[in-house]
Amino acid sequence: MKITKSKLAIACILFAFMGINMNVIAGEVAVEWAPFIKASDVSDEQLIAKADVVNNDFLIKQKGFVKRELIKKNNNEYADVIYWKTKNDAVSAGEKVSTCVKCGEYFQLMKMGEKAGEGFAHYTIIRSWKL
Repeated sequence: MKITKSKLAIACILFAFMGINMNVIAGEVAVEWAPFIKASDVSDEQLIAKADVVNNDFLIKQKGFVKRELIKKNNNEYADVIYWKTKNDAVSAGEKVSTCVKCGEYFQLMKMGEKAGEGFAHYTIIRSWKL
């Protein structure tokens, strides 16, 4: 098999991208897991609408925000999975949540104090955001 310079260049680019992705996977990104129970009178559409507002008015303005996924286990159990460039970025954003009115409105759609997301389970992504 003859390897041309262009094939070699493409292979090098692919390996470079794989290396970048491996660096990210190897600990560069902090993943925030926030499971919750949705209030029984709230639809997925209502939840997604408020989640959109939190994303657009709060999360994308936070230093280090990479992407977010809203996932669903069943009709009651959900989780926000938020990716940050560093753990410090995640902690810093978390310290600002209590003063975020839009975040508070989103949290009102949840049954606070009830545990969710424990044990092994499979979730379905119902919404995803990224920069």
